[in-house]
Amino acid sequence: LTEKPDVAGIGLPGMPIGTPGMPGRKTAPYEVYQLTKDGEMSPYMTI
Repeated sequence: LTEKPDVAGIGLPGMPIGTPGMPGRKTAPYEVYQLTKDGEMSPYMTI
C-alpha cells in the first residue's frame, strides 16, 4: 500500500448483502467509511 491516510480504521456499516459472511450476491456498490482518531466517521471510498 502506497497510500497511508491518517485514519484509525475503516468499516463497511450495515452488513451489506454479498460481503464476506453475509448471504447473497453483491447488488450495489459498497460505501466504505473511515474512522478518525477523534471518533468521527466519513466516506472513504466506494467499491
